[in-house]
Amino acid sequence: MFQRRIRAVEDITIKAEELAMEHVYDEQPQSNQVHFINGKEWDDPALNDSSMVNSSQFGHPFFVNTNSSAVHLPLHTYEGWMWHRFKPVWYEDVDTINAMMWTDRLDDIFAENLKRDPSIYQYFASKEGVLRYFPAHRWRTHVNQHDNFDARHRPWFTQSISSAKDLLILIDVSGSIHGPTFEILKITVKRLLGTLTQHDYFNVLQFNETVAWLLPCSESLMPATTRNKRLIYQALDHTVPSGKASFANALNFTYHYILELDDSRNSKQTSGSDSSNCHLAVVLISDGGTEFPADQVEMITNNSVTRQTRLFTLAVGPHPIPTLNLRNISCSTNAFHGAILTYGAIQSKVQGYLQVLSRPLALSQDKSLISWSLPYQDAAGSGTVVTVSKPVFHRGENLSQSLLGVAGVDIPISSFDVALPDSQLGFGGHKMVVMGGTGNVVHHSQLDTQNSYIEDPPIVDYEDLEPTGEWSDSLRQQLLDRKTGSHSYNSTTLTPDDAYLIHQRRTWHFRPISKTAYTLAVSISEGANIIVPNLELQGKVLWNNQTITRAAPWEFCNNLRAYTNYTNQRETADYFSQLSQRFERGGEGCDQSALSHLLWDLEMTMNVSQMWTTTPDRRVHSRFVSTTGGVTRTETRTRAYLQEDLADPRNSSLFLRLAHSRDASILIRPPLSRGEDYLVAAKISSKEQFLAIAGALVGKDIVHSIWKNAVEAFNISDQLHLYWLDEGGYIVATNQINVSPGTFIGSSNADPQLMHALTLDPNPVYERNTIVKRAVSCPVFVKAASISSASIFAARWVSNLTTTLLGIAQAIYSFSASLLWAGVTSATFQAEMELDKLRPARVDTHLCSKEYILYQLKTSQQRLFNVSCSKLCAGENSTTREVIIHPMSDSSSLLIAATAPCRCKASTFQHGLARLEDEMEKCQFHRRYHKSSEHCYASDPRENSLECSGQSLHNPALMFPSMIFIFFVVLILR
Repeated sequence: MFQRRIRAVEDITIKAEELAMEHVYDEQPQSNQVHFINGKEWDDPALNDSSMVNSSQFGHPFFVNTNSSAVHLPLHTYEGWMWHRFKPVWYEDVDTINAMMWTDRLDDIFAENLKRDPSIYQYFASKEGVLRYFPAHRWRTHVNQHDNFDARHRPWFTQSISSAKDLLILIDVSGSIHGPTFEILKITVKRLLGTLTQHDYFNVLQFNETVAWLLPCSESLMPATTRNKRLIYQALDHTVPSGKASFANALNFTYHYILELDDSRNSKQTSGSDSSNCHLAVVLISDGGTEFPADQVEMITNNSVTRQTRLFTLAVGPHPIPTLNLRNISCSTNAFHGAILTYGAIQSKVQGYLQVLSRPLALSQDKSLISWSLPYQDAAGSGTVVTVSKPVFHRGENLSQSLLGVAGVDIPISSFDVALPDSQLGFGGHKMVVMGGTGNVVHHSQLDTQNSYIEDPPIVDYEDLEPTGEWSDSLRQQLLDRKTGSHSYNSTTLTPDDAYLIHQRRTWHFRPISKTAYTLAVSISEGANIIVPNLELQGKVLWNNQTITRAAPWEFCNNLRAYTNYTNQRETADYFSQLSQRFERGGEGCDQSALSHLLWDLEMTMNVSQMWTTTPDRRVHSRFVSTTGGVTRTETRTRAYLQEDLADPRNSSLFLRLAHSRDASILIRPPLSRGEDYLVAAKISSKEQFLAIAGALVGKDIVHSIWKNAVEAFNISDQLHLYWLDEGGYIVATNQINVSPGTFIGSSNADPQLMHALTLDPNPVYERNTIVKRAVSCPVFVKAASISSASIFAARWVSNLTTTLLGIAQAIYSFSASLLWAGVTSATFQAEMELDKLRPARVDTHLCSKEYILYQLKTSQQRLFNVSCSKLCAGENSTTREVIIHPMSDSSSLLIAATAPCRCKASTFQHGLARLEDEMEKCQFHRRYHKSSEHCYASDPRENSLECSGQSLHNPALMFPSMIFIFFVVLILR
């Protein structure tokens, strides 16, 4: 598939460049010269006639027209759902009409590619924002709905149009930045970070009279991962503007940092660990000012190192403050300036800096360039995909420093599962696909997907999802260097309920995926080798109304998903029936090994409910059986928490504890709360192959009977302090009436002295383990609202009527100024005002690190030893405490008898969640190995430095009448 998709995108690129060369640019085109299918016009006959076919082969949940392409136009070039006379429409934009004219002939190459690859979804996006996609289908929003989609903001587009970059953002946090201006500034920063791709690095500086890093814990560039971006978002929300802005100090700090960064780039023995080693761009965001830092600008432009830095400026907010100096700063460094008065203007103005950075790449005319994206939610509705894309150049005698656009072809992320199903990796085995050079995750079972196709896709390093250790650096270098090999390691992870530890011996097997930028890695648990029999169905599955039967939420067959409402057994029976029919028809579109394993387990457990009903026992309830193939059967009255835990065997705490325990075939979990019953489960194996677990909730009298028999068998006096401890140090049973089952033995209300004795070196019975979960989403507590920018802004306006009135004046001024500019700039103001409705939602979580301290049974040998009380608690004490340990067979648990505690107080043990840290306070971790991008086009002597984009918010022609207007408005309001 990959080779076919690469050939397709190359053919689209070649054809597009030929068509553009043949096209004669029309300076005065007529709209009737352009005929196209508008994807938003759902009533178009081309999207409703008999030529439409079912699109299941493309992964789309709707019909497509395979005879033609369709077009999507972004909001600023399409009349859409707004009163169009206030904004340009496509038939009034000369560049847009010309782009649609020559791209119309791309349908021929689209059709040829479809013949070779019947499931291919392909498209071309022009620099004007015209997206032509094939096959044609209805766009996900129709003409009268909000549509904020713009192909030029998609990850595959931004990655293809420029080389990797280091982005340094300078934000003005002086006292004039408040209210709407501050909110616009924050969202502008977030949108800037949204343009960063997997090869980019960034950081943010804040300045008023002084200059400082927005994140005090990070004083260098950071990889553009989702985690690092979110740390900046948090820091922005905690920023309080004050003081007076100094552009001179900000640029002076920037100048010296660029020199340090250049030294760092040159001194790295390996490809840089804190830089992209390509573009260096600075974006200064402010509401304006009268200061022009002439000395600093001259210093930057005259130095051979800093001269290559592009210094972009953005003027934000509806403030009547001069911004001409900001524009002059940008033009002196061959960059771009933009004015952002409203929220709606942010998206288009932010895109301006990428157009400048794309100039050297456009002039390179490098035909070998090809990009592979990270996963994202497809706007067409195909689900999660990756894209192979290529920049499309202007070919001809006269070089252009702008691209024609980008050609792209999608590859569904499910293709990796089809090629290598998890069912073939044994229980506990899993795969991941990472990006070569960066280590960012392309495919992983724990990778969070986007909630919306319009959101920024996740950029996550694989080490944030996988256990790490001393072996991590060696493995990382091999993966990122795209080597072939294997690497064995010991893994310690938390169970999903964060209560126990799982130790495994695993092996990574890895190799690059040919012709792509991806590396495939497979992690196999030692000894995992499930043999799936060749199943022949014996008949229909019988259903018992006393039993709930369900399948794991895995994709066994395409377009078939397990029902989540397990109480409706009719739906579940229908689901299994459909799976059986697909299997009988040859299993086309199914993971055959997984499907046969599921149906085999379904038959093998078919009569289990009869066993439950023929041997009734009121002390036993909530019986269950759960298999490695994905079948779970439970009694109808099974506790909800147990139903939830068993829903997915691969992520079940109970299942994983038994599956990865070498010594235990039986597990007894203490009650979760007072009055709750014990959970007893057993491992089911055949010829050393782990097949399933079975168990039930049982009354405490049954467990106490087992406990009593064990005490008698070991001939232990009940006058001693007796404890039955499981592998995590939790008390299963005890003769101490003041200690509850389920309590950790080292807690203050149990026996911390005994736990000290069990952890003494050199041969501890229980071993301490520290596990840290990083980049975890934690809720924002209400108390944090007192320092949020919104509350500060509100307090200021309520307490200062003058500021409120001035804010009203500024808003009136901005609107009036926009009308004055109507003849000078494109009439986009009303479109931007409408886009105000599309502000990002408030973030109610923040990133934190969770540190867990847990204990794990290390040795279960029978032992008898005496421990001096001076080792168990502070102070001199000549007495001793005797401890007797008896292992409980087949259960990874211990029966411990000890004499009375020493007459001193022992320190208690930290256990469970020990520390919760805001990652904004401690964000600089071990820098990870990465490789710079192979291609870098950061500058070109042929670039036209006279093209300085953007317009000052206050040009000289408008400055004097603008100030008079403000004077009279403020005078009237006062």
